[in-house]
Formats: sequence, structure tokens, C-alpha cells
Amino acid sequence: MKAGPFLVFLTLLTIVAAPVAAAPASPPGAHSALKPPVIFQTPMSPRNASYAINVALDAKAHTLTGKERVVWRNITDTPATDAWFHLYLNAFANDHTVFMTESGGQLRGDSFDRNHWGYCEVTGISLADTGAEKIPLVQVFPKQDHTVMRVELPAPVPPGGEAVFEVSFKDQLPHVFARSGFAGTFNMAGQWFPKLGVFQGDKGWNCHEYHANTEFFSDFGVYDVSITVPSDYVVGATGILWREVQNGKEKTLSFHAEDVHDFAWAAQPDFVDRTETWEGVKIRVLMQPGNRGSIPIYFASVKEALADFAKWIWKYPYPEITIIDPPLNGVGAGGMEYPTLITAGASPFLGRSILIPQITVVHEFGHQYWYGMEANNEFERAWLDEGINSYYEARIMDKWYGPGRSFVDDLWGWNFGEQDQARIAYLSASDMDPIVKDAWKYYSNRSYGAVTYFKTALVLKTLENMLGQKEMDRVMRAFFMQVKFTHPDTRDFIRIVSEAAGKDLSPVLKPMLYGTGTVDFRVARVRNVPDEKPAGYDLSEGMPKLYAKDGVKAEKGTAKTKAKAKAKTGKADKETYHSTVVVERRGSLVLPVDVEVTFADGSSRTEHWDGEGRYTTWRFTGPKVDRVVADPKDKVPLDLNRLNNAWVSEGNGAVARCMTTRNRTLYQTITAILFNVL
Repeated sequence: MKAGPFLVFLTLLTIVAAPVAAAPASPPGAHSALKPPVIFQTPMSPRNASYAINVALDAKAHTLTGKERVVWRNITDTPATDAWFHLYLNAFANDHTVFMTESGGQLRGDSFDRNHWGYCEVTGISLADTGAEKIPLVQVFPKQDHTVMRVELPAPVPPGGEAVFEVSFKDQLPHVFARSGFAGTFNMAGQWFPKLGVFQGDKGWNCHEYHANTEFFSDFGVYDVSITVPSDYVVGATGILWREVQNGKEKTLSFHAEDVHDFAWAAQPDFVDRTETWEGVKIRVLMQPGNRGSIPIYFASVKEALADFAKWIWKYPYPEITIIDPPLNGVGAGGMEYPTLITAGASPFLGRSILIPQITVVHEFGHQYWYGMEANNEFERAWLDEGINSYYEARIMDKWYGPGRSFVDDLWGWNFGEQDQARIAYLSASDMDPIVKDAWKYYSNRSYGAVTYFKTALVLKTLENMLGQKEMDRVMRAFFMQVKFTHPDTRDFIRIVSEAAGKDLSPVLKPMLYGTGTVDFRVARVRNVPDEKPAGYDLSEGMPKLYAKDGVKAEKGTAKTKAKAKAKTGKADKETYHSTVVVERRGSLVLPVDVEVTFADGSSRTEHWDGEGRYTTWRFTGPKVDRVVADPKDKVPLDLNRLNNAWVSEGNGAVARCMTTRNRTLYQTITAILFNVL
């Protein structure tokens, strides 16, 4: 169907929604049938929350029945008197949960199917004591709904001590919504098992309800998960497959993962299963049959991201990465990240110009770093993964396709870039919320997305423009290397990038991260005054004397005086101007900016303003000022209105070029308004 390009994007975006080399995993046959392989000889993380899970899928009822053994170690200096678990699937148990109340049953353009609710029921939980007996634990639900479960411990777990929990549970998968569920024979198990929160010492357990705008937060560990499915089903999961056992009409697949903080899997009988290897990393694509034409796109996108992250940040340490392609009636599972497994979104109707499949794969792979290994608290500081990852998504796509065409590449001659898209989203909610904010407290879903993803990406692009790309790579690499396999916060980011840059960046970063201030540079005034000769009385020689019309003092006409007057009047004098240029900064956000001034004789100069004060003034004597552009190289992508960034004198041939830029910016402004309304 025909539609305006922006409306097409809006529809498509609902599908989207970002060292020491690892020892390569040996093939399954090389391992003992009873013992999983060792992936990393030296642990990369604390491994203080490890899970051994056995789960079976009932493909007809779309239920999961499982048992798990959780070994948790207290790595704080505070005894733990209780334990808190997430039961995420209970968000879909009824329409009164926190998630359903906040979302209204709508998320990322997807609607909840009220004929297929979901839940996670803990049918039993006990503490495996060092003695022979297990100690049953009583479930308590201390929050607004049953997405959080608390159990009181019979004795505190001291610093350095361990607790072992044995949990049995049953899940009813909802129809695909908000990342998880079933759609026909497709099953996506995301946030499907009872999972511990994060114990933060004297702050207690960080274990929030499942909110509409929040994702997840958990500790690192080792996962051994055995999944029983019908024998004709194809399964993709976190980690590596090391054993497969056939049992009549069923089969059990055992997966092993190390130094991860979550585990997800998908199962479907007719996945198109393809594998390639790049630089020692096994890339597996499980594609919908109707989307098989996009398999090369998925492989190319992952390889591009693998190469760029290895160059800019760190080589991907895990032996495998799996990409799941959900069906059209299960797009709510698309565009999501889990350790060593991501979900994407493709369609045969997209064509080759609209780059959403590439963008989605690049973004979700990036989350292997920003969320996967960085492991920030996504409930409270989502910008540390979504925002940083959006910045790298744009960089990779710009490098791959070129700036200005990294979102749409030659659609009937029309191009559109990642930064253009980010600006449109940002302009729709530029000052509603700060970046540093609990994800469920944003003014709206739109504000959460515009600020957390796109404003953060533009902030980091601004920082890159200030530091230079090489220096930006150095400071971001320093940040990642210091915080990988930990739980960093905003203060860590500001501190580490400042240390790496060798200067305090907090005066620049704090207003952008903690504030809602905006910036709008405007060419406020340009004035060219001809260098006219003086008129009136000359008082420089005592007795006042009138200047002649040509600016020479009126003396009774000698030939010498007349010649002097004639010499004083010439073409050069007529081309001399006293020019004034005033550039204004609107808004409370103080950022530096360059201003390019072009003169009538073709010469130009670039002035720099630190942004302090409401305006600044430059004065020039010589050829008249013909053109002024604030931020000529777009180094301040947070500038709200670029329509007022330029001034061109009448009759200048650059007017047409300037208006082309202004029309492009006007288009972005109009589409931002539409984005906000729609």
C-alpha cells in the first residue's frame, strides 16, 4: 500500500523496537555424555548465581514444566536474611498487574491477546541444606503483583557464604507479547524461569516488579539447561549445545553457558537452520521459511558488528551467537537481546532499501556488550545499555552504508540516516525527562524511547565530536574494560571516561545526563555597515572644521586638497565594511559551537564559542559578511532547530544550497511533530 515514508518507518519500527580470546568450544561428540564442556579456563565474572534447569515443553498446551537448582553466593559484606525472585511471566496473568496496567495491553505496536494469558507458578521451593534434608520455604509476594516472590531464610547467608535453592515451577506461555510467548508452533521462552534478583548488601535485594518500560537485572553465573521438546522441533538457545538425546517422540537438548546472567531459548519445527563461522565464532540463524531470503542479511549484519566491536571495544569472547527470526504473528518477540542469543525481524516485503533487518541485528548484537557483559541495572539506568548501544548501532550502520543513508538506502532516490531518525525521535520529547531516571517513571513510553535510546545516542555523538573519534574509542574502551562483568552505574561512567580523557568531563556530561535542558543555536543578527567617510565637524585640530562630503576637511580649494580628496575616494573604500555577527544560544544546556563566517570575496573563517552566556558577538572589518552558519559540521546534534542556524545575504548564490539544507531540516521537524502525534 502507498504511504508517506515516515508512516512506513513508524509501522516498521514496531518490528524493531542494541583481551584473551575465548577457548573455542569442542564439538558435542568430544565431551563426556555426562559432563558439559569448559568454555573459559579462567572465569570472566564472579559467577555468584548459577542455574541448573530441566524443562519440558508441551507444544500443544504451550506450557513449560521445570525444576531448577540455584546456587547463590553472597559477594557483599552484608548477611542476607531472605531471597527475592523474579517471576516475570506473572505480568501476563491478568489485566491488573503492574505491566498490564502501565501498558494498557500495548507495547511496541503489539497488542496483548486476552484469550491467551500467561503465568509462572512456583509449585515448590526449598533450601538444600548441607545436611540430608531440604528445608521448605514459604512464598511471600511483597510487591504490587506476583512478578516478585520473597522467601525468608532459616539462617542468614554470611558474606562469602552460599545458599542452594531447589525450585519446581510451571509456566503457561501467553500468546507472544512483550518478548515472550507462543505463536502457532513458534515458542519463545524469555524470562521464563524463577530468577534471583541482585543482592546489594545493606540496600537489600534489587528486585523490581515487571514494568512496561523496564527490562532486567541479574547476576552472572554458569547455566546448564536441558530442554525437552518434540523430536521434530529445532531449538536455539543461550550457550552451546553439547548433548542431544532422542527419546521416542521427544528429544532432550542440553545447553551450557558460562559468565552470563540470563538464559533464553526458542523452539519451532520448521525453522530454516543455517550456520556460518567468522573469526572463530559460530553464527547460527534460525529463520522463518518465508524469510529465508534475508538469511544473508543476518549473517552479514552479525559479521559487521563482530568486526567493529572487536576493533572499537573488545573481541566477542563467546564461541557462538544465535539469531532467532520470529513469525509475523509473533513480532512481539522480535528485536530482543539475551546472552549469546538475539531475536530480529525480517519481511520479504521490506525490499533492500529499508535497512530495518540490518539495524535490528546490529543493535541486538551490540547488547552482547551493553547489557550482556556490562550488566547494568536496566530497571533503573537503562541508558547505560540502550543508549550506549544505540550510539554504536548508528556508528556501525553509518560506517557500513554511509551517513545520511544508514536507515534508508536509495528508496526511489531517497536516503535517510540513523542520526536523522534519532533526531526525529528526540525532537518529539526533548525536554520531558532526564536520561538518568528509573525506566518506569518516564512521562510516557514515547518519552522513555526518545530519551533513553535516542537522546543518549546524540549525547554520545556530541561527546565524540568534542573529543574526536579516536579519543572517543579510547575512553569508551576504557569504560568497558573496567566495568565488564560488573554492575556499573552513571557515576562509574562519568568517572572512568573523565580519567581516560585526562580531563573532567562532568561539567559537560552531567547537565546532559541528569537534566532536561535543551540547546538551540541561532544566528540572531548580521549587520554590514559600509566604511563611510565622516560627516559633521572635525574636532581633532582645535577649531571645529566641517568635513567635506568626501570625508576630507573643507579647506579653501587648492589643487593639492582636491587631489588628496580624490585619492581618498576609490573602489577599495567602497568595498570595506564594518560587520557584526551575533549568535544566540537558546535553552539552558551549555555546549560549545563553531560558527563559520564567509565573506563577499570568497574567504571564510571559523570562530569558536564555548556557549557560555546567552549570546556572543564577533566584529569584522573588510569585505562584507555574505554567509554565517552556526555548527556547520553538525557537531551539536542536540540542537533543537537547525532552521535558524544559517544566514545568507540576498543575492548570494549559496541561498539555494542553504535552503536545501533548511528544507531537509524542516522535513525532520515536521516528521518529529507527526511522530509525537501518532
